Amino acid sequence: MDTTQPAGEDLVKHFPNAKEDSHTLAYRFNETGEGLCYYSSGRVAMAVSNVGDHQKRFYVYDDDKDKTMLCSLNELAVGFAINNTRKHSNRGARLVLTKGGGVYSNGEGTIQNEWKWDRKAQNAGVIPASGIVMPLNKNFKLAFEDRFMISITYEVEGIIRHFDCGLKLKRMDSYLDTATRNNLGRLEITSSDYRTLNQRQTDFALSMTALRNKNNPKSENLSSMVNAIVGDLESHFDTYDSDKRSLPSLHLHAAKVDAFNTTCSELPKIKRTDTDIHFEGGYSSALYLDSKSASTYKFSAKDTARPILLKPDGTWKSDVEIRLALMTLEHPPLPKPTHIKRSNGHYSYNHNARPIKKRVGETLRSASTVKEKGELSEMLKGRLGDMGSFIDSLKNR
Repeated sequence: MDTTQPAGEDLVKHFPNAKEDSHTLAYRFNETGEGLCYYSSGRVAMAVSNVGDHQKRFYVYDDDKDKTMLCSLNELAVGFAINNTRKHSNRGARLVLTKGGGVYSNGEGTIQNEWKWDRKAQNAGVIPASGIVMPLNKNFKLAFEDRFMISITYEVEGIIRHFDCGLKLKRMDSYLDTATRNNLGRLEITSSDYRTLNQRQTDFALSMTALRNKNNPKSENLSSMVNAIVGDLESHFDTYDSDKRSLPSLHLHAAKVDAFNTTCSELPKIKRTDTDIHFEGGYSSALYLDSKSASTYKFSAKDTARPILLKPDGTWKSDVEIRLALMTLEHPPLPKPTHIKRSNGHYSYNHNARPIKKRVGETLRSASTVKEKGELSEMLKGRLGDMGSFIDSLKNR
């Protein structure tokens, strides 16, 4: 009986004849099959752990102080087992299982059997027809037939439990086992429960309907209390992307065309000569006159020049005059803000700085009611005169 998956009262077992002061727990497992088995001495005898929803790992230990490992099998049925039973005639026998095959040797170390899982491989060997049954110690026994049929029996003080340690796969067969070839040589799946990728995607979408309705509820899936409100919101926002986001906000192409045409309109056109390279595109149409206009064209740069480059009498302006015209006529300087003009003389120099105005009315000196001494008055008068002279000298610089 396979009791790898315990249930109900079989999850926990205690030794029936254990004393009160000794260890009483025989094994304890959870609902998924993970747990521990114990010896009557209290030491751990076996550990079972889950790797996935259908695969486990098994570890068996001896009842000694060193906790010697007697068996180890992972989810791929890869591991080893050793016979460590005291006073046993075949003590030391070993069973080693790998991904490629297995080896069984007796207590003297002589290989008795060696095989490969691939039965079609060269020198595949043979698994014993009766299987391999070997004790691990006085409380554990391992039975092996192939990597899909491996069992370990736990027996301590009358409590017996069997563990299925063989390889577990979700699917034992392959689609190619039942596939047939059509007239074109293509393989066709004949399994009745085969579902295509689109069908599986549809099944997944239907299974996620409840979660989708929770995150993004639709009005038809809601009760009459709120479906009208949600319906109004859907009629407004469901077409938001097509109504609003599909329209371009920046007309970049039109802006580029306008900028190009504006630049071309400011360029003076000239007549194409024989030495000019004939090319199309770019600024060629803006630089050269067409053939009709070029036939009656008399070269004069002043006729096509901008008015800002010429003086009133028709002569060319100098470089300084052109710069000054650009700065004053086309690109005049912005007026200085008041808070900049009031900062200090550096910012307000030559930019309409306000002149110093004389104070009107009584000063602090004339309004004071404290009698002044003649000596202090003369000293203040002299210092004020010096300050006035210094200010006059700064103005005349």
